[in-house]
Amino acid sequence: METKKDAVYASDLILDGWLNGLNALCSLQEEMEKQPLQAFESQKEWIHSIRGQLSQLEDQSKTMTTEWIATVQETVNKTQKELGGKNDLKWPAQLEEIGHKTQTLAFSPSKKSLELLLRSQAQLETACKQTLDQQQQNRSEYLQVFEGLVDQVKQTQKEVLKPFDLTVK
Repeated sequence: METKKDAVYASDLILDGWLNGLNALCSLQEEMEKQPLQAFESQKEWIHSIRGQLSQLEDQSKTMTTEWIATVQETVNKTQKELGGKNDLKWPAQLEEIGHKTQTLAFSPSKKSLELLLRSQAQLETACKQTLDQQQQNRSEYLQVFEGLVDQVKQTQKEVLKPFDLTVK
């Protein structure tokens, strides 16, 4: 009974090594592509944290202003009662309104800057994701072409070297 043994050619080993190296490089690139996306997530969390802290600071500031105005109003009312005057002053309420508007104006630039930063970061993240998706698609197409080329070279090599194959008995 005669059997033909599949010959292992040195060039097959070299081509397989190149293909494995290319696959390893592609895997490394995919891992590296995850890093900017993780950085974007960290930036988003940081921006949202700052926004929350800024809102909390603004709320505390308004509360302190309201408490301060209430203390002033109480003191004025007490003084007027002691002096026997009327208690129809409007200026403490106006002062409170001015204080709140001033605080809103003071915090507004910071809030707007954070919103602008968040929008810019989102646009940059979208552009980065699109670029990474395109790279992934290109890499996938390149791998398919390279794998096809390797298979063709191997097949051609087998056909060229077929007359030199030995039959084992």
